[in-house]
Amino acid sequence: MDRRAFSLGMAGLALGWPAFGGASPATRDLARDAYLWGYPTVDMYAILRGQALDRSSPEFRAPLNCLGHARSVATPEDRVVIAPNVDTPYSFAWLDLRAEPAVITVPRFERERYLTLQLFDLYTWIIDYVTPRTNGQAGGDFLVVPPDWRGTAPPGIRRVFRSTTQLVLALFRTQLFGPGDLGNVHALQDRMQVRMLSAYLGRDNPEPAPLPPLVPAVNLRERPTDPAFFDVLNWMLAFMPVLPEEAAMRRDFESFGVTPGRRFKPEDSLRSAVTEGMGLALQEMGARAKRVRSSAELFGSREFLKNDYLTRATAAMLGILGNAAEEFLGVGWQADANREPFDGKNRYRIRFAPGQLPPVDAFWSMTVYTQERLLYANPLKRYVINTPMLPSLQRDPDGGITIHVQHDSPGPARESNWLPVPEAPFALSLRTYLPREEIRSGRWTAPPVEPVTP
Repeated sequence: MDRRAFSLGMAGLALGWPAFGGASPATRDLARDAYLWGYPTVDMYAILRGQALDRSSPEFRAPLNCLGHARSVATPEDRVVIAPNVDTPYSFAWLDLRAEPAVITVPRFERERYLTLQLFDLYTWIIDYVTPRTNGQAGGDFLVVPPDWRGTAPPGIRRVFRSTTQLVLALFRTQLFGPGDLGNVHALQDRMQVRMLSAYLGRDNPEPAPLPPLVPAVNLRERPTDPAFFDVLNWMLAFMPVLPEEAAMRRDFESFGVTPGRRFKPEDSLRSAVTEGMGLALQEMGARAKRVRSSAELFGSREFLKNDYLTRATAAMLGILGNAAEEFLGVGWQADANREPFDGKNRYRIRFAPGQLPPVDAFWSMTVYTQERLLYANPLKRYVINTPMLPSLQRDPDGGITIHVQHDSPGPARESNWLPVPEAPFALSLRTYLPREEIRSGRWTAPPVEPVTP
């Protein structure tokens, strides 16, 4: 979004609540702008709290500055995550860099495997990656530093990543080749490390300052215009030093109570204007979502997204913490070749002509989901067809590959190429990891999902 959209016409207004005196349009506009700017950060708090701060949470993985691992991929019994990835078990570490930087160790891994470390700040900007694309399979030690760090990286550090915020999410993805490969994935996860710089150097760790008291998370899908949104935002802002290009905007936000570390307590006369502003922002996000052509435009670095706060908020609403286009693209299908929604009462066929499999430098993956965007329980326990399965797939006479997408088995001779679906509406995704330029530019597109005539 153009920075001018956040020029709020505050000239002549003193800072503080009394300046508004019931001027609800100004409050409404501030609430709208702060909501768009802060939506990803507030959504991020729910993840941070669940994974690292609230030990009673079912999503808890590990405390700050420690690694937690998902030791398996999702199954149909897992109903928390929508449209789960069943290709890459995750490992998580939330880093608190207030006292000192952290060192993350990425293990060396096989040439054919995809293993990546992705770093996010509290804005949900992608700080950077350690990936086969940037680092090969060598692994190594990587230093993550806070915004104001002025030190020197010690010997042995391959790269230094500077965060804009004092808390950082480090997210590992490790490719799983199949059920029999799970032990190898666990061995790689066990070789990942997170150490504070002092520990890496063999010194005593300085104690970080205690965190402020937690505030309740806000479920933005259930309560998108709850003013408690700004209470969460204020909590997160305590770890988000003001960026030079946002100094004026942050001052404007403080004038209506969006202040680091303070509780958000608007006067009763202003609450309706705050809620109205949040609603206006949601309308803009909904309209922006309808214009999305690809995840390529939604996720990326601070340099990539710049000050497009509307797109960043929309990305979080549609699916927070996505990948940059050079690392991953979803290039799947919204409907069949006749533009009809997918329904398991019908049978479908996807044919990749010879030489026309998705052009990737890592792997591709085709996954079926129920109408609720959950995995479909089926007799084969097959939820995906992906690159590691290629040796077991039956080839067409010309060397192409046909995938049978249907509820009933296509018969023993074709069952290797069968992707089972429910006998009901369903969704179908096609993920590409390290997509080549042909995919990123749109020169390669997925083949149509053709209905099969009975």
